Amino acid sequence: MRTFLSVMEIRREDDDELLGYLVPVGADWQPTTVFHAPLADPTSEEEAEDILRREGLTALSDPWWVEEAGEWREVRLQEAEPYRIRVRWADPTIEQPAHGHWVDLREQRVRR
Repeated sequence: MRTFLSVMEIRREDDDELLGYLVPVGADWQPTTVFHAPLADPTSEEEAEDILRREGLTALSDPWWVEEAGEWREVRLQEAEPYRIRVRWADPTIEQPAHGHWVDLREQRVRR
């Protein structure tokens, strides 16, 4: 576990793979993905870490939703970096590039 400006990195012990972050919210901690999207509501540090260890990497294969022009659209993640994700729209009728497109999470909202 590494701390940076009160945000804690949580890594898998056997290979040091980044699972996500614990972000302080008042007296609680919120588990977030490697791209800083919330995985659950804020809770105790121990429970938040348990959620992150259980769901941190598997959440990357889950369906996600991106707010686009005021409308929530289902996406599939192709790549994740801090504060941005490359996605493809789940709806096959939406025209999109084969390689997907980047979503900057500082400009658009995302949820699971």
